[in-house]
Amino acid sequence: MQSIPLLSPAASGNRDGDGSLQRAVEGICRHLRSAPAVTLVVNDPQRATRTAAVLERMREGLANKHLRALVATGTHHYQAQRRRRFQADVLSGIRFDSVAWHDCDSAELVAVGQAPAWRCHRWLLEESRPVLAIGSCEPHYFAGITGAHKTATVGCAAAADVQANHALALSPDARPGRLEGNPVHEAIAAMLAGLTARNEVLAINLLQVGESILSASWGSPLEALQELAPRVRSTYICRIESAADALVLIVDGVPGRCFYQADKAIKNNEWAVRDGGCLVLRAPCPDGIGQDHFMRLLRDCPSYESADAAVRRNGYRLGDHKAIKLRYLTDRRAVRVFAVSPGLSDRELLALGFTRARNVQQALSSAGIDPAKDHVCRVADAANTCVLVGS
Repeated sequence: MQSIPLLSPAASGNRDGDGSLQRAVEGICRHLRSAPAVTLVVNDPQRATRTAAVLERMREGLANKHLRALVATGTHHYQAQRRRRFQADVLSGIRFDSVAWHDCDSAELVAVGQAPAWRCHRWLLEESRPVLAIGSCEPHYFAGITGAHKTATVGCAAAADVQANHALALSPDARPGRLEGNPVHEAIAAMLAGLTARNEVLAINLLQVGESILSASWGSPLEALQELAPRVRSTYICRIESAADALVLIVDGVPGRCFYQADKAIKNNEWAVRDGGCLVLRAPCPDGIGQDHFMRLLRDCPSYESADAAVRRNGYRLGDHKAIKLRYLTDRRAVRVFAVSPGLSDRELLALGFTRARNVQQALSSAGIDPAKDHVCRVADAANTCVLVGS
């Protein structure tokens, strides 16, 4: 394994994470000095955002304000025990009057915007309370780059609105790192415009590699995104001269806990392996599949043609883009996917179209790949790192 080249995020270079985070916090606190009450929107447990580090820095600047926290869950759902643990681990560094967890199916969501019209958590629209969203920026396989702009919109939207946005992921222009011309990002920006027409929305974004904060930005959600976007690309996008015969995708930490998140490693890097090549997903997945709505299409449709026909016939349902892209990869492009994932069952791997492997060496051997002769790379932090071919 050590002889296989490792592609990893570029965490070196200009590195002033502590200073830039302090400047971002000071800027936000100055801006909010006259606000008696603020709603903070934070990412849920499926994101590795260092929210607690931001809150710790903001404690003094937001003292004596009425604060509440909204956990932006998107379409995710959590049991009470997981919520309590998250609140103790992430939110206990600052005093909140109340904490709410977004429910995408709630009847109490309120309408916002007209193009598109969408519904959001009611706390976002109370004009007496500006909104501060805390996010982290990394490449996203169909939204381009994540961040607080996504936290405050998709993270707090109705299920039908998330589904409408994610249906755009089927576009070939929805690619990691791409914002301009990306229909998913542009739809999120339109959602955000409807929100900011009704209330002030601010953002703090972090650029992280693992637990290390490399940089931070603040301002309006799109300003904070654009400030970090070039650094996100230079940190997380790696390039190789020609398509690889095999890529070993290493996914640990929060993204590696379930396949729903670990699949981002495949989506980020699938175009860097040749047709007929091999991907090895090394992700423990102790929580199994995670959100499994996309598995329905995979179980019903063993080929790309049947999956594509089903979506055209029945319309897009949330998660279908994951299934369609997997079937295209393994069926149309004939890429073999091996999973070193003890948390996934044989039945789940069969539906995914993957082959179980005990370790990376066994997977490469089964695929007929010789690292000494073939073009093989390991990809660290693969749920965030994107490998592209060419200059």
